[in-house]
Amino acid sequence: MDMIIPDAAAVPPLPPRFLAPAGLRWGMFRASDGTALRWAHLPGADAHIGCVLVGGFAEFAEKYYETMADLHACGMDVWLLDWRSQGGSQRAAHNPTRPLARDFDRDAADLAEFTNAMLPAPARRIVVAHSMGAATALLALAGQPDLFAAAVLSAPMLRIATGNIPYAIARLIARAGVTFGFAAAFAPGCGPWQEDPQIAANSVCSHDPLRAELEQAWFLAQPRLRLDGPTYGWIDSAIKLSARLMRPETLRRVDTPVLIGCPGDDAFVDPSAEERAAQSLPVCTLVHFDTARHELFCETDLIRNAWFTAIDDFLAAHIGAERIRTAS
Repeated sequence: MDMIIPDAAAVPPLPPRFLAPAGLRWGMFRASDGTALRWAHLPGADAHIGCVLVGGFAEFAEKYYETMADLHACGMDVWLLDWRSQGGSQRAAHNPTRPLARDFDRDAADLAEFTNAMLPAPARRIVVAHSMGAATALLALAGQPDLFAAAVLSAPMLRIATGNIPYAIARLIARAGVTFGFAAAFAPGCGPWQEDPQIAANSVCSHDPLRAELEQAWFLAQPRLRLDGPTYGWIDSAIKLSARLMRPETLRRVDTPVLIGCPGDDAFVDPSAEERAAQSLPVCTLVHFDTARHELFCETDLIRNAWFTAIDDFLAAHIGAERIRTAS
């Protein structure tokens, strides 16, 4: 499947701040195995920080237009990378919307290859990442501690929240599904993507009614961006990644300064895992947002501005960055 460049005629009816910022560029990065990965770039004139932004499960560049513009306004040269098999990056020819088991080592290598190729070792190079992307960034940093000067991680996927099912049981179910040949089957309660006409009211990702609609709005406008619900294989690989990352010896290899934004009302990631990880990371600032849902970058202005203030304080303290302008 070819890389998806946005269709200018297929833009959802969203306020201007959620649409492509002026000067945005698109391109393709060819990974070492030949896979085409889509990137978006918002160049920063005289930027003092080079930023690589990566999203979480099912996410894509268009969903992050507002955040890209805010980081750019803070004086950053902003790049966003779509993970393979998501967004506009290359997907499988068969069932391109179904998320199969992920090779997170390959994803970490993609992030490192892209960063080293497109942002050749500036004095201050950071990663800003969410959920699955944040866990992958940690994995990359455990292998290459000098890849970034600092890491800003929103709700890193260090332990999947399993609701009413005990975590150990959920782990066994996922493993059994893979073992008995159902890796490509949807996990219980999951299935093909479907529109939710009441997404603003039903969202477990954000309290903000407009930002809660962003992903669905783009999926409706550009169906090729869609991703379905998790499969047994995807969940099994995510649980295995979490187990690797939560080992203290793994976390202690990450000597890069790390900021973790921890939403207290998170339906997808267990906040207690983020708290435990913060104790093992050599240089870590953990900031709690007790009422926030999973997506800090898509939360209400009150929560989102507090998150940007935490980013401001962290970068000023750890990489000597000038005080950035808090997003409004």
